[in-house]
Amino acid sequence: MVKIDDYHVRSTGWERKDLLHLRSATEVHWRPRASKRDSVENLQLHAVPSVLLIIPNIRLLSLHNANINEAQQAIIFGLSTLRTLGVYFCCFHSSTNPIPDSHVTSLKLFRNDTQTTRHLLAILATTVEELVVDGSAIRLVQQGGLTHLPKLSTFTINHPDPTSSGAILNAFKRYTSITTLTILFHLKRSDMSLHHSDFPALRSLTCRHQLAVGLIPERPVTSYVEVYYDWEGGPWELLDTLSKTRAGITNLKLCVPDNFCSHLLSLLTSLRHLEQLTLKLYSPNKGFRLPDYLSGQPVHNPPRAEAMGNNLRGRQPKHFLLP
Repeated sequence: MVKIDDYHVRSTGWERKDLLHLRSATEVHWRPRASKRDSVENLQLHAVPSVLLIIPNIRLLSLHNANINEAQQAIIFGLSTLRTLGVYFCCFHSSTNPIPDSHVTSLKLFRNDTQTTRHLLAILATTVEELVVDGSAIRLVQQGGLTHLPKLSTFTINHPDPTSSGAILNAFKRYTSITTLTILFHLKRSDMSLHHSDFPALRSLTCRHQLAVGLIPERPVTSYVEVYYDWEGGPWELLDTLSKTRAGITNLKLCVPDNFCSHLLSLLTSLRHLEQLTLKLYSPNKGFRLPDYLSGQPVHNPPRAEAMGNNLRGRQPKHFLLP
């Protein structure tokens, strides 16, 4: 990975050692120090696309606070090895000339203007398989300018507009190609009009459990990750929902209170296909906040998990993590 900012980029040339370092890079991140887009910064940014041309194996390009003109776009989209493009607080100007066929499969958009969002989705519509957006993309949906993405399989949304948080999901819910859905904010089921035919190929879901109750049944979900701790009404509604997937749950990550072990036997009994279980324990009395998502590598089963697993006659998960 190479991070390029106005400490390192040169508009007049590069030293030999810098060029050797750049040629070995697979990731390039442009992040200017200055908060204002002045002439010096624009001159330095102008040197970045020329640098990209000498990197033979670039896979990821991340741009922050940049104005990208037509010539620079031609270089970026013409990179045959580029697969991931992250665009944050940027402006991509409209092009009058044909844009090279892009090979980008993962597009990440955050706090860009509507014109830039529309422009990038139109250019990459036929190649994008993963799309990560924030609430700024909702304006595009509301204006009816959403481009169809026929290969989209992974969709993530964060930081929505609180006044219309369900709008963008309602626009994507009939995508038959989406297999992985991540919703990293609070969204009520009442904010969406869900039908059993929506998200028909959904296999991996990451969201709050209240929304999962509406999304998991009648879909082939095999993996569920809960974000945030919120067990209002107890765990039984979610446990019942997990058993209603068209495919058995094999990977499960939950935020649970520290007294959840009393429910563990019921959980493991009802999920007969479970292979990996991760529990993030939460103590309400300690008052600390859980991270927005769960992560971590499986470890050997702790003694209390093993004792409960012995009562399940071999139906114990292969991996079981209690932090």
